[in-house]
Amino acid sequence: MAKMRRTAACAVAAIGISLGSAVVTASPAFAGSGHSISFSNKGWFVANTCYKWTGSQTPDSCDSGKTINQDWNVEIPEDATGVELSVTVNAQVGGGNITPQITDLKRNHCYELSGYTWGPKITEKQC
Repeated sequence: MAKMRRTAACAVAAIGISLGSAVVTASPAFAGSGHSISFSNKGWFVANTCYKWTGSQTPDSCDSGKTINQDWNVEIPEDATGVELSVTVNAQVGGGNITPQITDLKRNHCYELSGYTWGPKITEKQC
């Protein structure tokens, strides 16, 4: 019985060590650049943002359902050469496209969303 417990304890320790090393050895393809794209929703609407990375192994992603007074950001992947960014407003009636065009991925980008569903605005702000 004691041998069985010792064997089980050794197995658990071995699994813990192997899982610990898996966490430490993250793939460099998904490393962050230290730069990000940030949003602050000050508008009277629900906003969604989607990011499609060019030249990166990082999967495309979206942040959805961001309500008034919510802040969020996404880290720019180190290997990204471009980003196709989409900013949409739920139930938007008018106001056109409020998606910013980002060409420089070597710096932080910060935006404030404001207005109403029928006239949303986006303003670049100091990070």
